[in-house]
Amino acid sequence: MPVIIISSDSYQTGREIAGSAAKALGYDTIGREILGKAADKYKLPEAKLTKALHETPSFLGMSSKLWKQYLAYVQEACLSELLRDNVVCQGLAAHLYVLGVPHVLRVRILSDVEKPVNQLVSQRGISPDKASKLLEREKQASRRWSLEAFRLDETDPSQYDLVIGLSQIDPEEAVKIIKETVGYARFRAMTYSIQCMEDLALASKVRAMLLERFPGARVSANRGTLVIETLALKREKGKKAKAIKEIAGKIQGVQYVEVHVINDFLRQAAETFR
Repeated sequence: MPVIIISSDSYQTGREIAGSAAKALGYDTIGREILGKAADKYKLPEAKLTKALHETPSFLGMSSKLWKQYLAYVQEACLSELLRDNVVCQGLAAHLYVLGVPHVLRVRILSDVEKPVNQLVSQRGISPDKASKLLEREKQASRRWSLEAFRLDETDPSQYDLVIGLSQIDPEEAVKIIKETVGYARFRAMTYSIQCMEDLALASKVRAMLLERFPGARVSANRGTLVIETLALKREKGKKAKAIKEIAGKIQGVQYVEVHVINDFLRQAAETFR
């Protein structure tokens, strides 16, 4: 019962390969259609979640606090779906946060270099040289996004189990390679592997609930036990710890909550010099 996560330097190419792989394996697909459900759950426009998957915070754009919240909502929605197994996921940056789960096959698809250039030339009426430069800027922007969002470089091949370039391998052959690879015994969902995914899903659910009130909260889960870290001034420690336990303790699957409140030295210093 494996999970396949497909990342690509071209969203459209990745989507096409994901759809073909799912069809060949008889798997379900998980893509950006789940953003609508997440938007309804957290009562915000779907466009904001989509924007968070493309842009980084800026002075005139999305604030860092909201950006992190929106990404947490996407992460929670995606991980909830991945608990089903036998799925192909694409377009939700899951390759950057579904880590350490043995039954997950992470695939990087590198599109044919000439194809996106030709598409831009045809669509926008620009020169091949200008199209190449535009695509390179988009590639670097995507790399910066992944580094800022999850401190991982998504262009680094070591982040993946399988990297397939389409310059000399056609999409049909790429799907065959994915199908053969996911059949390896190491990608079967065993008890430990399933628990890893459940822990990630629970931690993401709790973090999504906490971030609005506790922007810097970090959450990890292990079989229903949560460890939550947050920053606070000394006078706030007890109050914050209690509030966090009350919120987290109400979430299904949580059995025990351990809160570590770390002194917020920056805020403390700022108050000292007022």
